[in-house]
Amino acid sequence: MLSGLFLSPKIIKCLISFSLIFGISLQCVSQSHCSINLKEIHQRKVRRYISFRGIDQMQNFNLLQPSWKKGLNISDFHHNEKVFFLKNSLSDVWKTYRNINPAETWNHHSIRLGLLISKCTNSVTYSRNPVFPEIDTGQVYFLNLRLIKGIFNIPVAFEITNIDFSLQLMEFSYIENNKSLGKQSIRFFDNGEGETRIVHQSYFRSGSGFRDNFLYPLFHKKFIREFHRNMQRSSNKSKVA
Repeated sequence: MLSGLFLSPKIIKCLISFSLIFGISLQCVSQSHCSINLKEIHQRKVRRYISFRGIDQMQNFNLLQPSWKKGLNISDFHHNEKVFFLKNSLSDVWKTYRNINPAETWNHHSIRLGLLISKCTNSVTYSRNPVFPEIDTGQVYFLNLRLIKGIFNIPVAFEITNIDFSLQLMEFSYIENNKSLGKQSIRFFDNGEGETRIVHQSYFRSGSGFRDNFLYPLFHKKFIREFHRNMQRSSNKSKVA
């Protein structure tokens, strides 16, 4: 009876991901029972961001959409590019970025993880969870950015939109209704002698010239520098282990 049944690679991928998450966490196993518990989110601004947009009331997280769409004119966006060097091999660095626990990576000084939503499995993972799924497309991360030692806090949400194994490339987009719109890409290159070169590109716009020309470049540089520095530490720990 099943011989004529065809499952697309995307559906198979979702089923596999669901089985993995079901095996490690019972926080959210179906659309009908899936909701966001705001009490599990430590950052007040992230809670307000989610509540104001009604995300905590969604039964289907596929309603969340990335702001970067096909056909957008890239010249309409501001562009920043930063290059980082990690003193570990390309294979080790790529593995670290794919498998790192985001609650550890985004739990330092300026960046804190609020929660992770997986659109594929319609599930929620909170920052306190000891186990996180491998980074994959369709995951939406909610972060709290601390400015000037926490005097100001800005909630940010972005979706992983593309992971290209052949190019060793990751891309993610701010979700719609974020203050900033656009995408970022991180590409990894073998720099020789056990070193990896990382090119981090950002395309962004917000409708505010002051924010786009002064605030965004200044603080974005700080945030991504901290992010890649944390990844270097994590890569070193994995290598030792």
